[in-house]
Amino acid sequence: MLLAATLVAFSIFAFAGGNDADKKLLSDLQAAMKASSSVKWSSTDNYSKGSFAFNSKTVSAYYDAENTSLIGFSIHLTGADFPQDAVNAIHKKYGDWTITDAICFIDDHANGSYFAQVEKGKNKLALKVTASGNVSIFSRMPY
Repeated sequence: MLLAATLVAFSIFAFAGGNDADKKLLSDLQAAMKASSSVKWSSTDNYSKGSFAFNSKTVSAYYDAENTSLIGFSIHLTGADFPQDAVNAIHKKYGDWTITDAICFIDDHANGSYFAQVEKGKNKLALKVTASGNVSIFSRMPY
């Protein structure tokens, strides 16, 4: 899954981090996770991850391994769930690349960001799309 080493309806996602929609989404995700009886846990040296279903989407919550504080939630996006503004921003800069995976990430301060994995030939990148529509390379992915 995109950025494995590194969301209520999707219409409420907004590019502006920390806005009221993102704050409500963060609150809804926290409540949904507490109420879920089917959270699947895994962990690494850096974080613990709890995955569960929310509005028919796969959501993962990440917690710091040392102090167990919330890092944030990622929501796996498919097809039309990925906002057209984010798609347009990516295509403007990476027009000949194919978007193969996408997530929305809401951090513990209710700042929302979009991330997409793109591919061109054997090249793979993880891109971050900011609130202002700027696209940058988050990481280069191995073949």
